[in-house]
Amino acid sequence: MERSAPGSDRKGVFVLSALAALVGGLCCLTPVVLVLLGLASISAAASLGNVLYGDYHWEFRLVALAFLILALVIYFRRKGICTLDQARRERNRIINTSLLVLIFAVGMYIFWTYIAVHWFGVWAGLPWRQYDEGWAIPASASVLAAAVILYLVLFRRSRKAGEARGAPRAAS
Repeated sequence: MERSAPGSDRKGVFVLSALAALVGGLCCLTPVVLVLLGLASISAAASLGNVLYGDYHWEFRLVALAFLILALVIYFRRKGICTLDQARRERNRIINTSLLVLIFAVGMYIFWTYIAVHWFGVWAGLPWRQYDEGWAIPASASVLAAAVILYLVLFRRSRKAGEARGAPRAAS
């Protein structure tokens, strides 16, 4: 079993979160990509965007959440947590990592969908300028700041726990 400190695989947290945010934002990204590739006119892409986001945005979010859960299961299995007994022993690690990934994913989803894709769509010519997404910048900044603080607290705690067990200090 691969045994690593809870904060040792930092990249996995960000990759899982970013992929979930991307999946959740496909409802808004799809019309932009269709316009940029020349596969749809601006009016057809705007209509598709209205349908995808207007009627199906919760489905995209639920698919992103399902993806996130599946990715976390695979992530923990690769870390050697394969049985219920191992999961019970590593309960705090699983909970902390899952919460961290979820909070990062929500912050990245808000930033990606309501700021980046929104303004990229405006740049591509979609009539999205009419929508007020002014709430998204402070919301994504707040959620991502909370995730960074949680990450730093968990990383510091995992380093101290590793030092207490006699493990060498990780290089920063």
